[in-house]
Amino acid sequence: MLTALRTHGPVSRTDLADLTGYRPSSLTEIVRDLMNSGHIIQVGTGDSSGGRRPRLLAFNPAAETLVTVSLEGERARVAVVDLAGELHQEHTRRVDAADPLTGLATLISEAIQDADGPAPSRVVFSVPGVATAEGAVALSPVLHALGEGSLTSMLSERLGLPVQTENDVNLIALGERERGAAANVDDLVLIYVGYGIGAALVNDGALCRGAAGFAGEIGFLPAGLPPEPHSGGRGRFERRWSVPGIGAALFELGGRMPEEPVAELARRASEPAVAALRRSVIEAWAFAAIVCSCVVNPARVVFAGAATQLGADGLTELRAMVRSSAPSAPEVVFAELGAHALDMGAVSPTLLSAVISAQPPVTKE
Repeated sequence: MLTALRTHGPVSRTDLADLTGYRPSSLTEIVRDLMNSGHIIQVGTGDSSGGRRPRLLAFNPAAETLVTVSLEGERARVAVVDLAGELHQEHTRRVDAADPLTGLATLISEAIQDADGPAPSRVVFSVPGVATAEGAVALSPVLHALGEGSLTSMLSERLGLPVQTENDVNLIALGERERGAAANVDDLVLIYVGYGIGAALVNDGALCRGAAGFAGEIGFLPAGLPPEPHSGGRGRFERRWSVPGIGAALFELGGRMPEEPVAELARRASEPAVAALRRSVIEAWAFAAIVCSCVVNPARVVFAGAATQLGADGLTELRAMVRSSAPSAPEVVFAELGAHALDMGAVSPTLLSAVISAQPPVTKE
C-alpha cells in the first residue's frame, strides 16, 4: 500500500483498492493503522463523479526519520534520512576493527544529536556479511571482534533505539529496485563489488535469503575443482576479485596501491599487462553473474559498487559476456544510486512493513 501511495498518490480509497487488490474491509483496517502511525495522511478531496467528493490519501515521508549505517572496509557511513529516502545529513569515519561497537555507537549518537526535524526513531544497519535471526553477524571481518554477541542488542542498548540489521547487498538491491536500475523488476540478481563481493537474489519480488540467510555469498565460489573446504572469513573468489584483491594485483604491476583500483583498470587499459588484468576481472565477475543466472533465471542482472567504474568499454564487454553465456540472456545494467541505494533500501516497503507490523496498535479516544 505504501508503494502504491509513493508511486501514484494522492489517491482515493477506491483507487487505492484498485491499485493494491485489497478488499474494502481489509483496506479500511490497514489505512486506519497507517494513519494512526502517521505513515498515511489525508490531503484534500478529489473530483466527484456524482456523489460526495472522495478524500485523498498520501504517503507521508515526514512520519519519521531513521539512521542508516554502512561499512566499506573499516570506513563507516552514517546517514539520517526520511521515509522517502531523502538525505538529511551524512557522517563518515574510520572504525577501529578491534572495538567497532564503540566507534559505531559514537558516530551514530553524533548523527542523532545533529539531526534536524523529528528525532530518528530507529537504526537500520546494512551489515557486510550475514545477520542472523538473533542479531549476530557472520562472515564480516570488520565486525569479527563482536564475536557471537547480538549486534542489534548491543547497539540498541547503547543508543536507546531499536536496531534492524540487513545484509548490505540486499539493501542495495532493495534500493535499486525502489528507485534505480532495477525499478519494477521482480526477478533480478544484483552483484556488488567493493571491499567484499556478494550478490542479492530477488525472486518474484521477494529477497531470497536461504535456509540460514547465506544466499548470495558468491565470495565463496570455488576457484576450480575440487572446491576448497569452507574456512570462514573471506572466500578465495572474494579475496581475488574484490577491490582489495584487484588493488593488490595492480600493486604487483605498478609498484603502488591505487585509491580506486577498478577505475585504474579503465584508465590504464592501453597498457598490455593492465588490459590482461582487466580482462580477467571481467571474466571473473561475468562468471559469478552467469552462475547466479543459471540458478535463479533473472530478468535483469545489476552490477553495483566499484563495478560501475570499469569504463564504457569494460562495461560493454562485461554485459556482452554475461548475455552470451547465461541462459535466457538476462538484461545487464549498472547501478544508478551509489551509496544512496542503501538509504533507499532502508526505507523500502520490505523493511518498513516489518517495522509497522511490529508496532502496537494506536487507539484514539
